[in-house]
Amino acid sequence: MKTLLPVVAAVLALAGCTSSSTPEAAPTSAAPSPTAAPPMVSRLPTCTPAPAVAYTWPKPVPADLPKLPGVTLGQTKQTADGLTVVRFSTATSLREGVLFIVKRLPAAGYVLGRGDAEATEADAPFNKGDLRGVLRGISREACSTEWLLAVTRRSQNGTGNPLLPMRPGVSPSPLPFGNG
Repeated sequence: MKTLLPVVAAVLALAGCTSSSTPEAAPTSAAPSPTAAPPMVSRLPTCTPAPAVAYTWPKPVPADLPKLPGVTLGQTKQTADGLTVVRFSTATSLREGVLFIVKRLPAAGYVLGRGDAEATEADAPFNKGDLRGVLRGISREACSTEWLLAVTRRSQNGTGNPLLPMRPGVSPSPLPFGNG
């Protein structure tokens, strides 16, 4: 019987909260208005700064290409048509890496092309003089990003290169994917 008493009291309290449209109904106290819940704020991951480890880009990547922090260099491949591809990873979020690229590459004289960014991957094409390149990052975890760096130089014979193929009748574009 003791456990039934709180249930009955709750039912009676709820019944008393209803209002009647008849004029003789006793006024009820106003129910407290619900307070708005604070908006949910999604926090971006904050990565512990990666230890600064000195490294140099493999040749023929220009030494003045800004180096992302927290890099672990991986495999480097060179193709017969002059493309150099460097795999590396960082102990940073993809967002931090993209912000680094957007800030530091132009400051070093590199022109950024039209890139693409999604939640877990981003591309940043760039050029400087006859050098063409692209940085592509893929988020693996909150503070871990895999990167590909591909660079090449414009062909001396004007036939283009793997990142900027020349098409007859189309002028070269500063963007690595050419003009429309």
